[in-house]
Amino acid sequence: MGGQEEFLSLELVKIGAEAVIYKVIWRGLLLIAKRRVPKPYRHPDLDIEIRRKRTINEARVMHRSKMLGVSCPAIIHVELSTSTIYMQYIEGRDMREILACEPEEALRIATKIGELVGKMHRGGIYHGDVVPSNIMVANGLPVLIDFGLSGFSLEIEEQAIDVHLLERSLKANYPAITDSFMQRFMKGYESIVGIEYARQVYQRVLEIRKRARYVTRGLRHEG
Repeated sequence: MGGQEEFLSLELVKIGAEAVIYKVIWRGLLLIAKRRVPKPYRHPDLDIEIRRKRTINEARVMHRSKMLGVSCPAIIHVELSTSTIYMQYIEGRDMREILACEPEEALRIATKIGELVGKMHRGGIYHGDVVPSNIMVANGLPVLIDFGLSGFSLEIEEQAIDVHLLERSLKANYPAITDSFMQRFMKGYESIVGIEYARQVYQRVLEIRKRARYVTRGLRHEG
């Protein structure tokens, strides 16, 4: 593939702490471009190396996830000179909208999300930020996006953190549906990884939850 000039920028989507995301057109295809931005507080050479490594890691994880049967954007092009990943644009709905307005539909999708996360974990991948804002729903099926914090690991701790983050986000924003959602999620999850492994992961989730409560109490008392 040629250089950056082939991509026509259309619309800024989001400015995050680590990256700028915008829509682009390439050969008639609508894509998402995720460009990691320089950090002025880092030495320029170190900054380039960090952004390059993180870009490569994210692209590799997404490609591997795709090979495992995980629904996520397809990688179209990686431009290391600008730390940019060009990927498939997902036409769909934000999971947050469905949770807020269509709880029954959200519960149906929960099982499918559990299956997606199970496929990643079984393949030695953790997402690092499994929250509703990083889940799109296209044609009634969930699609995981934003693999910026993802990595390769078979450690139960890393995988349990994925489940913990989802549960914590749901409790904070959609408490009425959380228990039912997580039951459906774990059903889908165990259908992929097996009942015993799913039990081990959720046991670690409970431990992480206790540690989080302890830290929160400690911070409150310090104040």
